[in-house]
Amino acid sequence: MSDDTRDMLHEAALRIFADKPGDLWAVLQESGFDKALLPESKGGAGISWADACGLLSLAGEHAAAVPLAEAMVGHWLLDHAGVEGAGTPTIASSVRPEEIRVGVGRDGKRVNGKLCRVPWGEACTHVAFIVGAGTAAQLIVVARDAAGVSITPGRNLAGEPRDTLVLEGVVPQAVVPAPFDARELLSLAAVLRSALMAGAIGRSLALSVEYANLRVQFGRPIGKFQAVQQNIAFLATQAAAARAAAEAGSDAIDEWLGGSGAPLTQSIAAASAKIRTGEAAGQACAIAHQVFGAIGFTEEHELHRFTKRLWSWRDECGNEAFWSHQLGQRILANDATQSLWHAMVPVAAPTSVPAAEEAGAAR
Repeated sequence: MSDDTRDMLHEAALRIFADKPGDLWAVLQESGFDKALLPESKGGAGISWADACGLLSLAGEHAAAVPLAEAMVGHWLLDHAGVEGAGTPTIASSVRPEEIRVGVGRDGKRVNGKLCRVPWGEACTHVAFIVGAGTAAQLIVVARDAAGVSITPGRNLAGEPRDTLVLEGVVPQAVVPAPFDARELLSLAAVLRSALMAGAIGRSLALSVEYANLRVQFGRPIGKFQAVQQNIAFLATQAAAARAAAEAGSDAIDEWLGGSGAPLTQSIAAASAKIRTGEAAGQACAIAHQVFGAIGFTEEHELHRFTKRLWSWRDECGNEAFWSHQLGQRILANDATQSLWHAMVPVAAPTSVPAAEEAGAAR
């Protein structure tokens, strides 16, 4: 995708989010953002995962209550499974092997088990999930209205649907070899959550700066007080760190699927994305509410729309403790020839002497 096309897509999404239409999800679908990861030949835009995360950051920045992340990945997985005609697919990224059983009867395959806290599970048309590891991993697609599917509605702290789907002898739409295993789907979902969080943190910073310059106390804006300035400056560093971590994680997805990078289960950038944005979210929420005081907690004010999402997203797709444990295991699993320092700070291959001489001559 060219830079011009990418900029046009970004600007179009920004206009839609800024307009705040009542049927936001319908407008996004009509514009094709839910299928943006698919190639143009299949009705998509063929964007990279890094570009997709950029769109998700915009969604987080506007507290958009839409299943954009889940639908993007859902359409991508359904395309791999050969399932067509899905309206709003979602994914279940935290499925444990013991929770799902795939049996074979006289009339074909049947799926039994439970999918917990599925984003927009009741509103979706299809749910995609992966069970198993390695070459045994299977991608399963189930239609929400299929016989044997029962739904228990639920919500996270921000009020976003997180529903439980119980599957009893459900005939799946597809059961095919997965493009990657369940652990990698969880890693991918965590990076997408990181992009949403980075956007919400950035908006929390902007709101705090604006309010600090408007709110007058003791004859001057509170933003003139050194303690408030220091807090907002620290919040700015957290917003920058969160965005950088999310961008590094999204680049890791493209490198992995493009064949030039390590699997997400071995990627330090992918695990670090959720860790760093989660840490930044905790700091951002605390500082933003300190700046706003009691007004930031009121239902009428918009700040809680971002902080509640940050508190919720921080725990979804694995929290900092979970991914810190995973990251530690990955680093310790490195072979003896690679030091801890080289694992944390990859060093580029040394330039050969002739190449270095040629570069010097060119200068």
